[in-house]
Amino acid sequence: MKPFQSLERKLSTEIIESFEIVWDHLGLPGSWWAGKERIGIAKEVRRSNPRKLWEKVGELKNYAKDSDEVLSPYVKAVVRIVANETSSINQQIYDEIINSIGEDKYAELAAVVSQIIAIDHLCDALGIEREKFPNPQEGDPSLERPDGLVDGVAFLPTFSADKLPHVAVSLSLAQADNARRMLLVRAMYSGSSFGEMIWKHRNLTRPQIELVAARTSALNECFY
Repeated sequence: MKPFQSLERKLSTEIIESFEIVWDHLGLPGSWWAGKERIGIAKEVRRSNPRKLWEKVGELKNYAKDSDEVLSPYVKAVVRIVANETSSINQQIYDEIINSIGEDKYAELAAVVSQIIAIDHLCDALGIEREKFPNPQEGDPSLERPDGLVDGVAFLPTFSADKLPHVAVSLSLAQADNARRMLLVRAMYSGSSFGEMIWKHRNLTRPQIELVAARTSALNECFY
């Protein structure tokens, strides 16, 4: 069965196709995580959402960094922080994470988390069962790092934010996954009409959509 068939007639073809692209690549080896590790990250996102308000990760130093499992307790804790406690990631916590797993793995982890949350939360809002994850594929990560990165835009090295919103380049260290993340943003938010001030292709007007976006960002204490 083709993934996301349950969303047909409920969402635009553009949105469903963006979900399918994410799913096609989710279980493949990435730049810094193997396919089974990427699926492990996705499963940890799903296990931790929704969560109780009082469920906090706490100090990362309390989690073991070695394990016979696909992901160590430490990496699982990082996934939960990125998924549920993003506003708590200050310079100190960021430094702790990259000193442990490196900035490349952190960027790809965060980019995978952001894709799963967007898709799962929409399915939840529509009362649709969350899509089964694809099977992980064998193979080694490519260990590729994009050229032309700069410092000073975000904690991570990024592409230049010249004429681009910072949020669009914040995870560009994980170039391929960031591109799929932004594909979701385009499909679910503006479609091809971002530059237009009046939207007629959505059930909500653009001011209404911008209000929802701004309120959601405020509730999540979005850095941007």
